[in-house]
Amino acid sequence: MLYQIPFDLEDSTLGVAGFEWAHMKSRYKKLILFIFLVLFTLSGICVAENNGKEDRISSYKNLFEGFVYFADKQKIFLKSVKKKFALNLDSHYLGLAILKTLIKGPQLVNLEATWPKETKINSFFITDDGKAYIDLSLEPGMMELMDTQSELLAIYSMVNSLTLNISKIKMVKILIQGQDALTLAGHIDLEYFYKTNLLMVK
Repeated sequence: MLYQIPFDLEDSTLGVAGFEWAHMKSRYKKLILFIFLVLFTLSGICVAENNGKEDRISSYKNLFEGFVYFADKQKIFLKSVKKKFALNLDSHYLGLAILKTLIKGPQLVNLEATWPKETKINSFFITDDGKAYIDLSLEPGMMELMDTQSELLAIYSMVNSLTLNISKIKMVKILIQGQDALTLAGHIDLEYFYKTNLLMVK
């Protein structure tokens, strides 16, 4: 005996339409989710960029503009060069940063270093009465070719760079290998303290 299964064409059509609507609805949700993820990612990038800019601005605000002094090309006068230093450095560490900048030498081609790059800073300290002591190590022969003017430029590049950037420092004394030295290269006496000398600057 054959049994006929009832089949309603209208109901079948509605079933297919419902299936297609459900499929479209699912795709629509996926599209909305994709757009949301893209916008979320882009917003994260923007936030990161803004944070980077804020960090750079903050870093810039935490710097102050000082001056260091190098020799001119003819090694006759000192020339001031703008240099940014961290604002939160105390006098001691600011002094060390200045000295290291001087020994490293200028980046401008029209200026000359006043100290050999091999010069080493053994110690640096400042007394309560405003006296700064710099103890340097110099290899034999490093300063032999210096004339009187070159010695003056070397001394006052350090003296001016320290006294004009650090208000606490009133005068500077240079020691060699932890001891008083008669001169750097046989010309200028190092037994005394030196104060700011703007006559050396042009």
